[in-house]
Amino acid sequence: MHGLQASPSPARVAAKLPYRVPMSMPSPSEPSYEARLEAVLESVSDAFYALDSDWRFVVFNRAAEEYFGVAREAILGRDLWEVFPQGLGTPFEASCRAAMRDGTPASFETSSRLRPDRVVELRIVPMRGGGVALTLTDITERKTADARQRLLANELNHRVKNSLATVQAIAAQSLRSPDVSPEARERFMARLIALARANDVLVAETWTGASLASVAAEMANPHGDDERFTIAGPEIHLAPQTATAMALGLHELATNAAKYGALSTPDGRVSLTWTLEGAAEARRLKLIWRETGGPPVGSPGQAGFGSRLIERGLASELQANVRLVYAPGGVVFSLTAPLSESVTEG
Repeated sequence: MHGLQASPSPARVAAKLPYRVPMSMPSPSEPSYEARLEAVLESVSDAFYALDSDWRFVVFNRAAEEYFGVAREAILGRDLWEVFPQGLGTPFEASCRAAMRDGTPASFETSSRLRPDRVVELRIVPMRGGGVALTLTDITERKTADARQRLLANELNHRVKNSLATVQAIAAQSLRSPDVSPEARERFMARLIALARANDVLVAETWTGASLASVAAEMANPHGDDERFTIAGPEIHLAPQTATAMALGLHELATNAAKYGALSTPDGRVSLTWTLEGAAEARRLKLIWRETGGPPVGSPGQAGFGSRLIERGLASELQANVRLVYAPGGVVFSLTAPLSESVTEG
């Protein structure tokens, strides 16, 4: 095209790219290196273009032609800011100049200024010897799918909360009988609230599960500030059903501690810690709840629903060995469970 400067060969551009490309000579029967490089650039679905140190286009692949709606013959050799003046004074310009001047790479998501209905991810990296290479990925469909998933998760959360509120209202009416003690009514309502809190944690992770730390923090929240609890351990991810069982089990422990144990006195403390032990198939989660500083504790004469929920519910859901000890110095609960699809590391 008239007035456009000739562009460097793909091999000369490759020598500047921020990654190493093998430069061995092909045999006569093999495609030339330039042909192979051009084939790679033409095959990728992301728009790719490169600029020399004078901001001139030196590479513009097929995907870039399709995205921007312009042939490379009309672009190669031209100045970026002449072709794309909309980019001046934007974060895009600042990132390009930082990459060109300081060798600082950048990656960010932004609305396309040429196509405002599209969202793109831009990656800008410096090339050895000067210039920058840019990759543009259209992520509009992915962002739309993410938004739809969040909408569905929020709708699910809304419906679950409505269901729990309905159950709570029915229970409140049904449990007003004089045959039902106020304590039993209070415990039942508290368990419904604990179930709702577990639901909130799952919604925050779009129902993919929840971290053990977030479940523990949500459980501790109604019972005072961080000074009352020590919560620590490596990153553990729980499947949704397992997270719910863990939340209900920890709620029972915290409720008992608030009424009869360490959290019933100003100086009482709870330590909830977990570790990972073993390797490969023998890798296991070991969790310990330990109360200190509370009143002397004795074993209850008969195991109630809360104790059964702690011991049997968690043991069944996590395939765990559990132990609940009413030691004089404070309740100690321990759980050892194998890692599985429901309990994963990281």
